[in-house]
Amino acid sequence: MAIAPPPIHITGAPFLDWIILAIGAVVALYWLRALRLAREGVSRFLTSVVNAGLVFIVCEVVLSSLFKVDHSRSQGLALCIAFVAFVRWQSFRRSRYIPKATKRAVIARDLPEGGYDPQVHHIDHVWPHSRGGSNTGDNLRVIEKKRNLQKGAKRPGVRDMFFR
Repeated sequence: MAIAPPPIHITGAPFLDWIILAIGAVVALYWLRALRLAREGVSRFLTSVVNAGLVFIVCEVVLSSLFKVDHSRSQGLALCIAFVAFVRWQSFRRSRYIPKATKRAVIARDLPEGGYDPQVHHIDHVWPHSRGGSNTGDNLRVIEKKRNLQKGAKRPGVRDMFFR
């Protein structure tokens, strides 16, 4: 029985093309989920990029029109100023505070019998907070303290991303 051709042709061998397509789909789903879980970090980064772009444009206009600096020099200065502004905005620390209602909802979801013990369990970020993970219920879970301390701030695997 012949294998139906995949919607895209990469190698010319249908079986190999289907494998590449399946792996690509899993990788795409992983990164889409990562963007969702890290939406606070992604939002902050994109806001900083847009703000730095605006700073660049304003500096370019001010330097070239008011101070009569030549075009190439004003672009270089404006780029330096925008870069410093971007780095400064990215350096602000995000709050690690998790609201009590969110903690309660995560505990009720992950431990329906209500056996939460702070000596045994931790509330963990699926996508680490240090990598932009949000403090929302879909990025939090209750796991054993030992497993959380072993995991650290590592990026989660496919199993951790899709199966709790």
